[in-house]
Amino acid sequence: MTTPAPGNLYLDVHLIQSYPYSNLNRDRQGAPKSAKYGGVMRARQSSQNGKRHTRLTVEKATGIRALRTRGVPKAVAKRLTDRGWNKEVALVAGQMLILAAGVKGLGIADSQGTNALLFLPESALDALAELADSHRGEITQAAYDIEAEAEKAAKKTTRKTAAAEEGAEDDNEDEPAIGENSLLAKYAAKVLPKAEVLAILQSRNASVAAFGRMLANEAGSTVDGAVQMAHGLSTHAATPQLDYFTAVDDILEDEGTETGAGHMGDNRYTSATFYRYACLNVSELIGNLDGDTETAQTVTAEFLRAFVSTVLPAKSSGTAPFTVPHLVYVAVRTDRPVSLVGAYETPVPDTSDGYVPASLTRLADHAAAHHRFLGTDGLLMHAHSGLTDQTFEALGDRIDGLNALVARVAGTVAKGNA
Repeated sequence: MTTPAPGNLYLDVHLIQSYPYSNLNRDRQGAPKSAKYGGVMRARQSSQNGKRHTRLTVEKATGIRALRTRGVPKAVAKRLTDRGWNKEVALVAGQMLILAAGVKGLGIADSQGTNALLFLPESALDALAELADSHRGEITQAAYDIEAEAEKAAKKTTRKTAAAEEGAEDDNEDEPAIGENSLLAKYAAKVLPKAEVLAILQSRNASVAAFGRMLANEAGSTVDGAVQMAHGLSTHAATPQLDYFTAVDDILEDEGTETGAGHMGDNRYTSATFYRYACLNVSELIGNLDGDTETAQTVTAEFLRAFVSTVLPAKSSGTAPFTVPHLVYVAVRTDRPVSLVGAYETPVPDTSDGYVPASLTRLADHAAAHHRFLGTDGLLMHAHSGLTDQTFEALGDRIDGLNALVARVAGTVAKGNA
């Protein structure tokens, strides 16, 4: 093993986890998600689902939260009304802040929120409210001017409609939607500083740095996430199973008149042993945090803990799929990320021993093949833990307990960044 080359430090996390009869991640028809791999259908857990729940767990642990939302205008308006603003003017202010950024295609939807999801630090909402409050007089006057112009335009539209009904022609165009060319945007550009608004929308914290952000047509807001997460796949062939169910009407049963189900239907579930993989580019995380290695190390440790322990809660009230990984294999690398999903390109066959034992052996054998092919110079550290009491030489040191595993990784990353 070697010391890391500058700018190259990756944390690979591999999980083998068995789930009972459940529906962890549904498609639009309500069935468990699936994918074809190695010529057979597999159960699948989407990376989007895994990243969201992992992110929320990391945010809770670190106390550093970011929000993915269309509701920025309303959230800012709430903060302004708490400061004594008129409710209607406060909402206009929240919308003007969005339009003042001048991002092509970013506007206000009919719901009064943004027409696209934004992802920004929770503290950015306070910053936007503070900026609006510093321009309260101009925004308030603009709100009244906009209302007056809108009323004038409405009367004009009424006359235009009447003229059209009489067969007259009118070359005036309709008022544009609430976007970059709208009346609201025109006033926003006059009373709010674009650079300051953009700086807030472009701000980042540890959550944004780790999980990334993309805002179309505004490159300065885009952050390449340090976390890359694969879709989880069952190590074996798996197909959804149909569950027919009924529900009893309690009152009818008490009256003794119940002769059938109060409700009936069907749900789809699956049971499977999954291989899940994620990589955290520690060097990129540090860069996204402008060199703050202390925060990066904290996020790294909490990301590992979250990816291993976070519960995927879909339909949990009826299935309680609260299992823990049989195996967690981590590797801190200095060369490149390495997924071991190829261990399961040939699906694990059905046996009376279940899928876990063969899945564990497959992972260890595939890791050993990678060590032979790539060499171990790129391995700064690797180790394994989990429910199994087996030791796998190809997976590095056997460590008992998640806390000890996290501590080992944290210590290695700290030395690698020293």
